[in-house]
Amino acid sequence: ILRRLAIVHSNSITIMSRYCQVCRSLSSWSQRRLLGQAASSIKVSSSLHRGISVMDIMPAVNTSIHISSLCRQRRTLSSSGQQTTSKLNIKGNVVQPISEAQRRAAQLELDRMNESTSRLLHMTDVPVSDSIVNETRVALNYWSRRWYMHFHPGFGRAAKGSQLSLQALRQWDKHDNTDNNMIDVGSLTATTEPQNEEIKTNNEQLQQGGGDHGARQAERLLDWSIENKLIPHGIFDLSKEGSYIKSADQHLASSPNLTCANIVQTYLLPCEFGGFGGSNDSYGFRNDATLSKHFIANASYVRALADATRVMKKMKQLHSTNPDQLFPDTLSIVTELNVWSKRAILLSEIQSKDSVAGSNVGSNSSNLLELLKTLEQDDEDSISVGYDNKYTLQGCLDHMETILHDAENRYTSTNDDRIRPSVDWYNHIIGAWARSDLGDAMEKTKQFLYGMEKYDETEVGVDSSTDSDIRRCWAKPNTITYNGVLFSLARDQGRGRAKVAQEMLNSMKERYQQTKDESIRPDDVSYGTVLHALAQAGMAQEAENILDSLEDDYNAFIDQSESDEQSLMLESVVESVVVPGLTIYNSVLNAWANSFQRNAAERSESLLNRMKVLHQTGRNSGVDPDMISLSTVMKCHSQSKSKEGTERAEELLNQAIAMYHQGNWKVKPDSIMFNCALLGWASISGVEGQDQGGMAAERAELLLHKMKSLREDSSLDIHQDTQSFNIVLDCWAKSMNPSASERALKLLREVPNPDECSYNSVLHAMTKQTTGTEMVTSAEALFEEMKGLKEKKHLSISEITFHVMMNVYGKSRNVDGATRAEALLRSMQSDGLSLNATSYNICIDAYARRGDSKKAKSLLDEMIAISEVHTECRPTIHSFAAVVNALAKSEAEDSVEQAQMIVRNVEELDYVSPNSVLYNSLIDCITKNGGLNAPSQSEDVLAKMRQMHHEGHSDVRPNPYAYSMVLTCCARSQDKGAAERADRILMNMEQMYEEGHSDVIANDRCYSAVITAWARNGSVKAVQRSLDLLDRMEHNLKEDKPHGRPNAHCYNACIHAVAKSDLSGSQKARKCQEILQRMIDQKEKGFHESAPTLVTYSTILNACAYANGDRNDKKEAFNLAKSCFQALLESKDMKPCPSCYTNFFLVISRLLKPGEVRDMLAEATYKEASADGGKIDRQVLKNFRNASPVIANKLLSDEEKLSARNTLQPMMQYTK
Repeated sequence: ILRRLAIVHSNSITIMSRYCQVCRSLSSWSQRRLLGQAASSIKVSSSLHRGISVMDIMPAVNTSIHISSLCRQRRTLSSSGQQTTSKLNIKGNVVQPISEAQRRAAQLELDRMNESTSRLLHMTDVPVSDSIVNETRVALNYWSRRWYMHFHPGFGRAAKGSQLSLQALRQWDKHDNTDNNMIDVGSLTATTEPQNEEIKTNNEQLQQGGGDHGARQAERLLDWSIENKLIPHGIFDLSKEGSYIKSADQHLASSPNLTCANIVQTYLLPCEFGGFGGSNDSYGFRNDATLSKHFIANASYVRALADATRVMKKMKQLHSTNPDQLFPDTLSIVTELNVWSKRAILLSEIQSKDSVAGSNVGSNSSNLLELLKTLEQDDEDSISVGYDNKYTLQGCLDHMETILHDAENRYTSTNDDRIRPSVDWYNHIIGAWARSDLGDAMEKTKQFLYGMEKYDETEVGVDSSTDSDIRRCWAKPNTITYNGVLFSLARDQGRGRAKVAQEMLNSMKERYQQTKDESIRPDDVSYGTVLHALAQAGMAQEAENILDSLEDDYNAFIDQSESDEQSLMLESVVESVVVPGLTIYNSVLNAWANSFQRNAAERSESLLNRMKVLHQTGRNSGVDPDMISLSTVMKCHSQSKSKEGTERAEELLNQAIAMYHQGNWKVKPDSIMFNCALLGWASISGVEGQDQGGMAAERAELLLHKMKSLREDSSLDIHQDTQSFNIVLDCWAKSMNPSASERALKLLREVPNPDECSYNSVLHAMTKQTTGTEMVTSAEALFEEMKGLKEKKHLSISEITFHVMMNVYGKSRNVDGATRAEALLRSMQSDGLSLNATSYNICIDAYARRGDSKKAKSLLDEMIAISEVHTECRPTIHSFAAVVNALAKSEAEDSVEQAQMIVRNVEELDYVSPNSVLYNSLIDCITKNGGLNAPSQSEDVLAKMRQMHHEGHSDVRPNPYAYSMVLTCCARSQDKGAAERADRILMNMEQMYEEGHSDVIANDRCYSAVITAWARNGSVKAVQRSLDLLDRMEHNLKEDKPHGRPNAHCYNACIHAVAKSDLSGSQKARKCQEILQRMIDQKEKGFHESAPTLVTYSTILNACAYANGDRNDKKEAFNLAKSCFQALLESKDMKPCPSCYTNFFLVISRLLKPGEVRDMLAEATYKEASADGGKIDRQVLKNFRNASPVIANKLLSDEEKLSARNTLQPMMQYTK
């Protein structure tokens, strides 16, 4: 449709208009994902028709058809022809440019206040007069409120917390004087509101003082007024001066506490933004620096809190000393709760820093707490909470509850509207609880919300004593109330909490639709918080449904605006719609990243293209993808665990680099973007079919070096942080590259500040290699290096390091590996570390590898004994399964009985549930150590697994491995009916699959075990049954069925069945030749798994050597053996092994008559083996001597003759 439009309509504006109409009609995701394709279609088609692109026609669109709809932006042309924008924040504030007249008026007022304040503060023996009182009142109101409105750099955009405002606030904060010495206010000049959202940082601006300069001036005037006893004379009586606040609540507008409240609010501005400036330069702001997302506790935050607390205490002191002029009212309670909530938030972050590594607290938590105590120590007596409680989170929250309860009692006893409970009271305490990590935080916020909803319904409220889930409140909730509870829900990453948050959002929408009360209408924070909760829980589809709903509402509003010009009034725009901003889109992208769904990468890429189109067409210009958008999509691709997805992530990274060099600063690549690409290579490292030749680690290391080159060669300030190195080290740890451990160790030496994870990755890489004595020595040296760094306090060593080192010992080939792993286990407690189930399980696995069931069982008994006191050491199902595995590898006579007893004990325990691994280990034990009844015992275990799964034990499910082990047990059995039993089990598996049990698949191991069972059967029908099974496997391959497909092992089993049969020599030869030809044919068709192997030829040679029958039968067998051996000699893919030479000498000695021909063939074969190098062992020499004693005496040395005579064991391992 779009291509046709581009061809038919020659007018570019018409094309864009039609295109936007089509975009608005796309309601489902399957349609919206075409947006990216649609944009490219228009670009190509319009370029062909007019020679222009989408971006070429955008200015015309913005100034004509869509001037009333594209994000409601006003565009005016300046004298230079450049566009200046007065940006509208829908459901927010409109920032208007300041006129010259306003600047002059503000400058005159500032000059007058500078002069008045200087004169007042320098007065001594102040005469109390109306003029002095009035002048003081005016100056107090100016510095506490109007200066902030005119000259504070963050005003206007502060409510949205834009990054530009924060940059300006930091600049002001750097020039702030923390002492109370008076600044020469006469030297201050006016500051204008910056236009185009560009912050001017010239020297004239930076001379203005700190961002809290107005508050400090107001506090100095307050102290001066108290000292000169002006309070009783009405300096806080706003009715005489007139209020600057336009408020529906006149009690707040005329409150005598307004001056103190304004001072406190100005001081708390750094807390509102989550901290800035101060001693921490790593602010961490990426987008809107809202408190809920980007909180940084630093010296600036602590100083602001101390200043606000000081003014709050002065206000409370005035309540007691001058009760006629100042008294507790609604505004003063709001101010108190505001200060205490900021304190609670700070202490919550400090507490999180102490308990969780990686918190975003900017400075050391103990230093921040000590700084707060130092700043407040002079005024400690004024704080009503004891010293031990005011610096704890619980103490702050309890005190807020006390303040709220006392204020509510005062209102209910006096019915004084001046102290009527405000929704802000409850919002502050809800916000403080929501930010805390206390266990009852969620319930507390809900109790307040439900109590406020009850008050809204009854105007009376509900008594808390009648319902414990509801707290009685005297104010109805507003949007901020709901947002606080939503934020508390969003802190929990569970899907249940996310669903509750989504339900609460729907409840808000329903209440608004029923009441039309704008105070409870969901805003962008409401939607953003719920989307964040859904993103944390990985509920991507639910998140995108909310986004689609927002887009539909926004599009409907735009369409209505285009059809009704009267709806273009600014006020209606502000209050009518919530525009889905960049943060909302990024949250939905994050939801897809956390969903781990197969189509997550495709869906996130589609949404990214949608954002690009919305920005390019002007439909929603604020959603131009930034670095977070690209990083999140890269994360989705990296998590796909495919080479294609990882390469796409790296491609997006290269696009971001190119776009940044072209001037798009929003997509400036950083270490996070590089780490997302690196994680992709880490996800496929060591994965079969994805990481060919260990290339993933190579690619990851190349990308790491690219970070360094970009930092050195361009303006990109990209640092190779420790995490970047750790990801690449993890790649090497997982890689199957033979030199992975050496490469990891080499890279470790390049890490600027290696941490425990860095060293552990190298140790883990060593466990993946053939860990002989040399590798264990290297791991021990690295472990000792870590201990040395720990003593210097440069590195921490946790239980994880000990576990990795124990794995090095346990997986090594050293005989004492398990003993040394246990020695580390015993040393953990002396190093101050706690033992847990993993510690014991590693040691049990180490003993299980060596078949030491006694030591494995003793460790399990130890775990059971100490688990009553140390629950973290309680055995897991892996503990029991590992001991059963150790019994399977042992040669103890009662190993099966012990394994069965352990399984019965597990079935009776209440803290652990049996699973498939446990029963598989039991079947393995029965297979290896069972007697004549082993097949029936293993089949009984299999039947029990099927029954338990049918009864609802989801962890117990017979898998193909369990079936193959039972079939292997039948194949190894000496029971005559074992082959029939195995054949019956295999047929039952195929039948169960046909009946709908899709997890019951007879793989190639199952077929191979049944063929082996028939091979050992020795009956007349054994060969035919084996060939029939081979035919079924080839049929599975042809029909693409999921069951076993033929491979070399299965063909070899059939050849073995032929060799063990009673067929004549010629029949054996023909059967073997037919099977060999089938293998060659399958290889030529592309199925290389069926290609003949050395075992194939060796088995055929052995079958031919023992051929019976008449002379012709033996002759035919010899000819087949000779042709097979000749094919081996001429093959480019493989050469004869010692087993092949052994069997061919056997063919010579058994099928050829003694004489010259036999001697010549034996001599030629021996010389070939000698020339092949290393292919002569004792069994070869013995068979050579048997084939031709004369030639052997002639060619063999005395030592070789002795070796040939003393051959003690056949070299059958080669055949195996």
